[in-house]
Amino acid sequence: MFKKIDEYFNKFVEYFGMVLLVLMTIIVSWVVFTRYFLGKTPAWGEESALLCMVWFGFLSIALGVRDDTHIAIQVIDKFLTPAQERFLVILKRILIFAFSVFMIVEGFNMSKVATKNYMPGLKLNSSFLYIPVTLGGIAMVYYTITSFIKDKTREETI
Repeated sequence: MFKKIDEYFNKFVEYFGMVLLVLMTIIVSWVVFTRYFLGKTPAWGEESALLCMVWFGFLSIALGVRDDTHIAIQVIDKFLTPAQERFLVILKRILIFAFSVFMIVEGFNMSKVATKNYMPGLKLNSSFLYIPVTLGGIAMVYYTITSFIKDKTREETI
């Protein structure tokens, strides 16, 4: 059951990110074409590209947490015992979890404040620019918890 949920969640985040990246590329290409060849820029173009970029960015951060591809100083790892290295991995995950909770809370607060504003080109509520902070935090919490679960099951099978 857990593997199925994990698989669907991963596919959703990955495909949604791919769609956003393609959509952003198409929108930016259209804006450049209309600006330089038609002499007029659509009002919705830059805002919608920004919206796609923000959503894509926070989904990508979550995928980086899932794949453990963040920046790390690996020189220290060579001088640590396996127990110390395991402690650092756990500490890293706890810090990522705490930062993810911070993102959820503050992203929600920013979204609440932004509900009073609208993006003029898209006529959308500005909170759509801040909701990805909260959703990215939720995805990071999910991926941090699943990394603990996967490590635990890996240790039990050994």
